[in-house]
Amino acid sequence: MADAQQPTNEKRTAWGMATIVFTVTLAAYIARVNVSVALPYISQDFGWDQVEAALYGGLLLGIFLAGYGISNIFLSPLVDHFGPRKSLLVAVAVFSVLTFLTGLVGLVFAFLIIARILLGFAQGIVYPSASKVTQAWFQPRQRSKVNALHLSAMEWSNLLVPIFLIPIIILTDWRYAFFAVAILCALVLVPVFLYLRDCPECERIRRHEHDQTLRQLMGKAMKDLRAATKIKGIFILSAADAAGNLVWWGISLWLPSYLFAIGLTQTEVIWVASLPYLGGIAGLLIGSFLSDRTGKVIWITFAFQMVGALAVLLLIGTTTAAAIMMVLAFLFFFIALFPPNAFTLLQGIAPPELMGSATGLMNGIAVGMGVFGPIILGMAVAATGSYSAGFIIMAIMQVLSAILLICFARSCKLKGRSKPI
Repeated sequence: MADAQQPTNEKRTAWGMATIVFTVTLAAYIARVNVSVALPYISQDFGWDQVEAALYGGLLLGIFLAGYGISNIFLSPLVDHFGPRKSLLVAVAVFSVLTFLTGLVGLVFAFLIIARILLGFAQGIVYPSASKVTQAWFQPRQRSKVNALHLSAMEWSNLLVPIFLIPIIILTDWRYAFFAVAILCALVLVPVFLYLRDCPECERIRRHEHDQTLRQLMGKAMKDLRAATKIKGIFILSAADAAGNLVWWGISLWLPSYLFAIGLTQTEVIWVASLPYLGGIAGLLIGSFLSDRTGKVIWITFAFQMVGALAVLLLIGTTTAAAIMMVLAFLFFFIALFPPNAFTLLQGIAPPELMGSATGLMNGIAVGMGVFGPIILGMAVAATGSYSAGFIIMAIMQVLSAILLICFARSCKLKGRSKPI
C-alpha cells in the first residue's frame, strides 16, 4: 500500500494505477450517458410524442442499470480471481464494440434496448475492479480521495458529453456520436494493457487457483458472494447508496430532455447540461478532503445528502438558463460525495479477499435500484406533464439515503468515522 514510509516511485506507481482506472471509468461513463444527450434526437427519428418519449425514454435510460446491477452482483466475484487488469481489458473491449453497434443498428428500438442491457453487463465489473485497486494500493486515510477521483468520472462525463457530442449530432446524426465514443473507448485499452498492474494479493490468488476448472471457479465465486452478504452492515449501506443513486440517475439522465422541454435553445442546453457538473467535481474534491482529513466520513456525507435534498426542490419553478445552471451546480456539489464515500466505508469493513465481491454486491444493489430513477421521473412527466412531482420524489429519496447512512453507522458502531482495516 502507498503510505508515508514508501519510496516516492512506489507512491507514483500507486497513483499511476489510480489514474488509469479513472480513465477507464471516464470512458465507461461516457459510453453509458451519451444516450441521454441523443435521446431528444432518437425520439424525433422514432416519431414519439411527449408521452411516448417519456415512457420509452425512461425505459431506454434506465434499462442499462438493470443489466449493470445484475453484472455487479454475479460477475464481480470473478474480479477477485482474474484481477483488475484482465477484468478491465475485457470490459472495455466489450462496451466499445457495443457502443459502435448501437450507432450501426440504432434505428431498431428492440436492438437499442438489448444493447443497453448488454452495456450494463459489460460495465458491471468496472467499479469492483476499481475498488480492488484502491484497497490494495492505498491506506484507509487516502481512500476517500482515490474513490472520489474514480467517481469524478460521473461529473466529467456529464460535463464533456454535451459539449462534444451535441455538435457532432447537429452536424451529422446521433449515430455518429456513438461511433466517436466507441473509438474513444477502444483507445483506453492501450494504457490498461501496457501499464495497469494487479495487486500482489491478486497474483497470489491466481497462482494458487490457476488450475481450477470453470465449474470450480464459478463455485468459488458464488461462495465469495455468499460470504460478502454476511459482512455486517453491507445491506444497509447498499440501501443508502441505492436511494442516492436513484436521485443521481433520475436527474442526470433526464437533464438534457428536461432542458429542451422547458424551452432552452440547443446552445443553452449544451452549456446548462454540462457546466453544472463542475460543481460536482468541486463537491468531490472538497468533500473527500474533509472526509480524509477528519475521518468523519459518515457525518460529512450525511450533511451533504440533506443539503442535496433541498437543492433538488430548488429546481421546481426555476426556468431561466442562468438560474438553472446555478441550482444544478449547487445540487451536484452536494449529491456527488455519497458514492465515493460509500466505497470508502465498504473498504473499511470488507476483507481484501472479498473486496471485488463486496463492491459488486453493494454497487449492484445500489445501481440496480437506480434503474427506477429515470423510470419514475419519466412516469411523473407522462402522468402530470411536469417534472415537479418527479423532483419531489427525488428529494424524498435524498433524505432517505441520509437516514439509512446513520442506521449503517449505528449498526457497525462507527460513530461517524470510517473503520480502518
